[in-house]
Amino acid sequence: MKLASGYNAFCEAALKNYPDQINTGGYFDWVIALRSVVNSECSDRFAKPSARGWNSSFHAKLFPNQYTKVGALAQTYKGLINLKTPFDLYLYTRLIWELQPRTILELGSLQGGSGLWFADQMSMLCDEHGEVHSFDINTECIHVNAKHNPMITFHKTDLSNPANLDEDLLRSLPHPWLVIDDAHVQIFSVFSYLEKFLVSGDYYVIEDDPLQANKEIVEGLQLIEKFGFLIDTYYTDAFGANFTCAPNAWLRKS
Repeated sequence: MKLASGYNAFCEAALKNYPDQINTGGYFDWVIALRSVVNSECSDRFAKPSARGWNSSFHAKLFPNQYTKVGALAQTYKGLINLKTPFDLYLYTRLIWELQPRTILELGSLQGGSGLWFADQMSMLCDEHGEVHSFDINTECIHVNAKHNPMITFHKTDLSNPANLDEDLLRSLPHPWLVIDDAHVQIFSVFSYLEKFLVSGDYYVIEDDPLQANKEIVEGLQLIEKFGFLIDTYYTDAFGANFTCAPNAWLRKS
């Protein structure tokens, strides 16, 4: 992982060179407060799903009114629909820089806008060449402009049966992986199928469905613990506790 070493160096220099500014209310008071948030090596960053709190108000927190929801989700990227909130777009940018994924698996393609965004982020932020594989049964909806990017491959796949995924392809894809489930189809069955292909350090993000925090979601995410996944609380809580479209569902394989 790429750590926030530049920021930590800045903090250390600030505290060393301006000791009179670190008193309460001083100019660098905020530096001290932010350092624990930015530091990727925070000892309590990763948590077991069973140790996290749950409630049913995630959706209301992220979208306090209908106008906020429409505004957040009516965004486009290069003219194509990209159903991601501004908060989550930032979080994915940070994770791609930190993780340096070689493979991004996207479940749910829509127009291909999010796949295109992920590919562009990888090309800018990753030191090594990466690839995006996007899976959806409705590939006729994918815009031609997304198909032209050589980093993306779109696969026509019915995710209602995880066995439809190409096992030989999955075994051939380089790690680290970042898997994003935005398909909302048999999410825990798909997870149970894919997790055996993931290795230590890979990430699996489940979008939207955890916003409901119903019995099925809570029990499913706690079941994930047995597969050796922990919640990365930096990403769930960066803007406030579970202020993300994937509450308690930014998962890292141990």
